[in-house]
Amino acid sequence: PTAATDKGRKAAAMSEALSKAAAAYKDWTSLCVFDEKTNVVHSTVEADKNELKDFLTAFVDRSTTVGKGLTFAGDHYDVHRWTESLAYGRKGVPGDCQGICLHKVKSKNGDKYAVVTWGGLSTSARIIPELQEFCKNNVATLN
Repeated sequence: PTAATDKGRKAAAMSEALSKAAAAYKDWTSLCVFDEKTNVVHSTVEADKNELKDFLTAFVDRSTTVGKGLTFAGDHYDVHRWTESLAYGRKGVPGDCQGICLHKVKSKNGDKYAVVTWGGLSTSARIIPELQEFCKNNVATLN
C-alpha cells in the first residue's frame, strides 16, 4: 500500500468514527468537522470550501463575526453569541428557526473546527453543550 492509500484509509476510519459518535445527537440537522486547512474530516452535508475558509477567521474579532454572521451550506445565520471558541446564532423567526454553532477545538495537531445546525424545538442551551462534549471526546483527539 502507498502512503496515499494509508492516508485515505485513516481518513475514512476517522469519518466513520465521528459519524457513529454523532449518531447519539438526534436533534442535529447537520455536522461538519474540518481542520485549519479546510480539509473536511467528516460532514453530513456538502461542505463549501469558501464557507469553511470564512469560519477560520470567525474567532479573530467578535464585532466582525457578529456583524457578518455565518454562512453554512448556502444558508446565512445571524450570530448573537461569540466567545473565543464558540460562535452561534440562528436564522428564521421564533417558532420557525434553525440554529448554528461553530466551535473551535484545540487538538494534538492544530486547531479543528466543528459546525452543527439544528431546527425544531431544540435550543442552543441544549445543543451547544452536546457539541462541546462531542468535540472534547471525539474532535480534540484527532491527529
